[in-house]
Amino acid sequence: MNNVIAAACSCGEVEFKSTKNPVIQLCCHCSDCREVTKNDYTTLAFFNRSSVNVSGKLSVQEFTSESGSLTVRELCSNCNSVMFDSSEGFPTLIGVATQQMSAPFEVKPSHHVWVKSKLPHVSIPQGVKQFEKGIS
Repeated sequence: MNNVIAAACSCGEVEFKSTKNPVIQLCCHCSDCREVTKNDYTTLAFFNRSSVNVSGKLSVQEFTSESGSLTVRELCSNCNSVMFDSSEGFPTLIGVATQQMSAPFEVKPSHHVWVKSKLPHVSIPQGVKQFEKGIS
């Protein structure tokens, strides 16, 4: 495959590959994302499920997000790296935690969501679209 976008967990057990660019990149400020990643927000790149290949053993965490949608977060079963995020609100997309993505992929979020939950010290760059809640 040419121009493969790749990601892997910390131990290398779980791998992600796509020959297509992400549909959207965003930063999520919801408390669920902050809790699981232990960061001020989580940056995700969303791909069409039909254009990706995922291998490795994943553990699944299901919860109802602030939006009311069932959300599934997938982590490596071995090292617990957060890898994927999916929502019933966007069933054809899979979000990949950008901290797991390999160079030369460039993280360029164009949207910030759930900014009503943003921590006070976090600033959002000018020109980036902001949504108080999720993208409608």
